[in-house]
Amino acid sequence: MHRGMKLTILGCFLMATGCITPSGPLAVLPMTSPSAARHNLEGIQQYHAGKWQEAKSRFESATQADPDLPEAHFNLALTLHKLREHREATVHFKRAGELAPTNKEIVESSAYRNHLGLSSTLEKHLSGGYRY
Repeated sequence: MHRGMKLTILGCFLMATGCITPSGPLAVLPMTSPSAARHNLEGIQQYHAGKWQEAKSRFESATQADPDLPEAHFNLALTLHKLREHREATVHFKRAGELAPTNKEIVESSAYRNHLGLSSTLEKHLSGGYRY
């Protein structure tokens, strides 16, 4: 078995055991903030459709409607990452972590960890990430 195959198998194992968390946008309950939740959901739909600019706009609207909604900041950061706007993404990843330091979906995601310089060398290699 060649080295690349071994790393792929190791990466799959680490993801399956929860050591590396893949990143995807997070939903919120509407009762938290109905307007922000609506914008956030619209952003998630655009994100999954690969419409990064539209998703960015929706997530920005969600953060404006509720500046203390960690999922909206996290989702905006993921979208900014897709748009290669890494400095701004780092700002929103940091804000999401400050607002929800115990939310494992946020603070254990590889994108969050990579942007904030928290990833180990192995995590960076397996996720294809690096510090931005």
